[in-house]
Amino acid sequence: MNRIEAVAGASLVALVAAGLGHKHKELTKLAETPAPPLRVLPRIQLETRPVRTFDDAVAGYLSAAEAASEADKAAQLGSLLSALESPEFDGEELDSVTAESLAKAVSSVFEKPGDGGPQDVELRRRAVGFLASRVSGRTSREFVLKAMEEGPQEVRDEAFKRVGSPTGVRGSAVYAKVKELGEKGLAPEAHLPAALRRTGGVKAKEGIVALMASTSSAKLLTGCAIALQDYRDPELVGAILERLEQVGMIESGAKLPWISPALLDEHLKSADKQHLRRGMMAMAARPALVKTGIVHAEKGLQSVDADTRRFAAVAVKKAVVAKVVDAKQGESLLAGRLQVETEPVLKAELTGGLERVRSVIEQTGVQ
Repeated sequence: MNRIEAVAGASLVALVAAGLGHKHKELTKLAETPAPPLRVLPRIQLETRPVRTFDDAVAGYLSAAEAASEADKAAQLGSLLSALESPEFDGEELDSVTAESLAKAVSSVFEKPGDGGPQDVELRRRAVGFLASRVSGRTSREFVLKAMEEGPQEVRDEAFKRVGSPTGVRGSAVYAKVKELGEKGLAPEAHLPAALRRTGGVKAKEGIVALMASTSSAKLLTGCAIALQDYRDPELVGAILERLEQVGMIESGAKLPWISPALLDEHLKSADKQHLRRGMMAMAARPALVKTGIVHAEKGLQSVDADTRRFAAVAVKKAVVAKVVDAKQGESLLAGRLQVETEPVLKAELTGGLERVRSVIEQTGVQ
C-alpha cells in the first residue's frame, strides 16, 4: 500500500467513526426523550368540544324552525323533543321569554290538522306533554288546554298526566278547566284526581273527596285514593277505606289501591271500632301493611268485634307467609288469641292460621 492509499483509508475510517458517533448521540437523545402522554386525542376532543346546554338546544331549534318547510318542522320538533326529554337536560328550566318563543314555535307545527296517523298523534302527544310539564306561559297554557278538550284520547291523557308541574302549565285557569272537563266526562278517570290535586292544591281536597263518594268506577276510586293520600292527612285514610268497603274493593289485594303504611299507622292510632275493622280488612288484603302495623294487628286480635279479630288473624298469617313479619312473633299472637277465643268459627280460623305459621317455622328452621 502506498502513502496515498494509506492516507485515504485513514480518512475514511475517521469519517465512519464520526458518523457513528453522531448517530449514537442522536439515538441517546431520542432514548432520553420522555414518552408522549397517553390518550392525547380524547383529551383534545374533550377540551375542544363545545358545551351543549338546554338553552343552546332550544335556540338552535328556534333558529332552524324559522326557515324550515312544514314537512321539516315536524322532523325538527321530534329531534328537539328527543334531546330535551333526555336525562342530560332533566330539570332544566327556561326563562319566560324563551319559553314563550318555544311554545309559539311548537304550536305552529300543529296549526294545520295532521293526518291523524300514529306518527302524527305521537308527535302531538309528546309536544303536549313537554309543554305541560316544562314550559310555562300563555301560549303553552292555551295549547295544552285546547289539547285537553279536543284530544285525541292519547293526547288528552298526556295533558292530564302532566299539567300542574312546578315548571309547566299550572294556575287557577288550568284547575278550572280540569274541573270542567271532569264534570263533562271528558277527563280520563285514571288521571283526573291527580290532575285536580296538582292544579288545585288544598282547595281541591273537598272536591276529590266528593268525587270519590259519587263514583263506583274502580279507576276513578283508585285515582282518588292515591291523590288524597298525597295530602298526608291520616283522617282521609278513614274516608278512603270506608268508600272502598262500600264498593267491595277493600278485601281484594288485586283491587285495593296503594295505601301508605305510614298514614295507615297514624290513622289506626286513634281509630274507633269501625275504622279498626276496616284497617284489619286492608291488612288482610295487603299483608305488607302489617310490617309497620303489627301493633294494630295485635289490637285487632283483642277487639270485641269478631270480624275485626278474624281479619286480624288472617292478616298476621299472611304476613308471616309473606315473610314481612317474624314467624315466632306471628305464632305468639295467634296462639295467645286462640287460648281465649270463644267463637267456634274464629277458633277454626285461628287454628288453621296457627298451623300454617308453624309450618313456615319448620320449613325455615326458625328457632
